[in-house]
Amino acid sequence: MGLRPIILALEGPLGAGKTTLTKELAKVMGVKDEIVSPTFVLHRQYEGYAGLVLNHIDCYRMEEFGELLQIGLRKMIGRKSLIVIEWADKFEKEIKGLRDEESKVIWVKMKYGGKENERKIRIYENSRY
Repeated sequence: MGLRPIILALEGPLGAGKTTLTKELAKVMGVKDEIVSPTFVLHRQYEGYAGLVLNHIDCYRMEEFGELLQIGLRKMIGRKSLIVIEWADKFEKEIKGLRDEESKVIWVKMKYGGKENERKIRIYENSRY
C-alpha cells in the first residue's frame, strides 16, 4: 500500500497564515523552491524529497468548483500528492465530497488570536467537521 493523497483545505481571513503554513510544510517536505501564493496563477507545483509533490492551490479568485477541476485537481489526487488548497471554504461542500478510501481531506480553520501574531487553528479530519 502506497501513500494516500492528502487534501489540506485551509480556511481563514486574509493574513491568517495560510501561505505561511504552506511554506513550513514545504520545508518539511524538502522543497527548495521559494513558496509564493498562487493567487494569480491559481496553482503551483513543487517537488520535495524522494519525489514527494506539493500542489499549492489558491481559490480566492475562483468563481466555481469547475475551475479547480480545470487546473487538474483529479489528476493531482491520482498522483498521491499533498494538495494544499487556500480559501477552500469557497467550495467546502465539493471539497469535502472528495474524501474516500483513496484520499484524505483535512480541514484547517485559521483565525486571529487575541494577541499580535497569535493565531487560533482548528483541524478536522474527514467526517469530523
